[in-house]
Amino acid sequence: MIEMTENTRVAIVGATGYAGVELNTILARHAHATIVAAYSSEQFSIEALTAAKPDVVFLATPNEVSAELAPAILALGVRVVDLSGAFRLRDPQLYPQWYGFAHETPKLLDEAVYGLTEWCNGELKNARIVANPGCYPTSVLLALRPLMYLIDRTQAVICDSKSGVSGAGKKSDLAFSFSELFGNFKAYGVGQHRHEPEIRQGLRLGDRATLVFVPHLLPTVRGILSTIHVGFTHAMSDEEVSKLYAEAYDEAPFVRVLPAGQLPELKNVVNTPRCDIGFTLLQGGRRAVIVSVIDNLLKGAASQAVQNFNRMCGWAETEGLV
Repeated sequence: MIEMTENTRVAIVGATGYAGVELNTILARHAHATIVAAYSSEQFSIEALTAAKPDVVFLATPNEVSAELAPAILALGVRVVDLSGAFRLRDPQLYPQWYGFAHETPKLLDEAVYGLTEWCNGELKNARIVANPGCYPTSVLLALRPLMYLIDRTQAVICDSKSGVSGAGKKSDLAFSFSELFGNFKAYGVGQHRHEPEIRQGLRLGDRATLVFVPHLLPTVRGILSTIHVGFTHAMSDEEVSKLYAEAYDEAPFVRVLPAGQLPELKNVVNTPRCDIGFTLLQGGRRAVIVSVIDNLLKGAASQAVQNFNRMCGWAETEGLV
């Protein structure tokens, strides 16, 4: 844990991307953080970072870049919060298939704390490196983790998720242009999206349970809505499901669970650091439809990274976020 002082010195690499801009905004108003450096990918160098003397570095960089930079930064004695997917998966053999590169530092995969903040039980305090979850997995895992041990693994877990186009990051690509997306709605990356193994890992589904993850692009700038279909090992009541969610999230400042039968909408969470969750039981309580909504750039990226940072440094979890 960083020694408690009035301020923690932070640097942001990838500060001009969508998530990087959000990080700048949040940390600039954080009462206990001082931004000592902010770099675009083109500006960054280890020498410049060393001169800035940060305590914590936020990496809002592409996966391969984070995989290369994080070990070098850790070698300086500086802690890392990585917003990419470079350290989310435990098995290094999954990286060539899902991320397109061989992982050169597999020992760091064992060390990295998976920063789904509400499900971290003290391990963030001593973490040298935090793997910030992906935006789709955040929406799915927060909805399903309280129910994980009731899920019938003989039935498919179906995650039908829709994201605003900012989830793809800044890129010059016709498929993500305004003219292609306006008035349109489409599925993409079915069976190939790199967040699929992250969701499977987070739910501890193993290799045999069926996970169907279908991401879609909405003609909106930001926000994720995940509609999740699951079966239970036995019939559940509204009261039983509500109790499980309450036990998980009553003390969680950024997760709100709606009363049974009420389902959240994107407009409830866009431009907030919150996740809203609602559910409806079907088939006499043997199945459920669960809807989870987040802002992909905040709870799905920057604000969750700052939640993790706050836990790492011992600041109030809500600092800079409310």
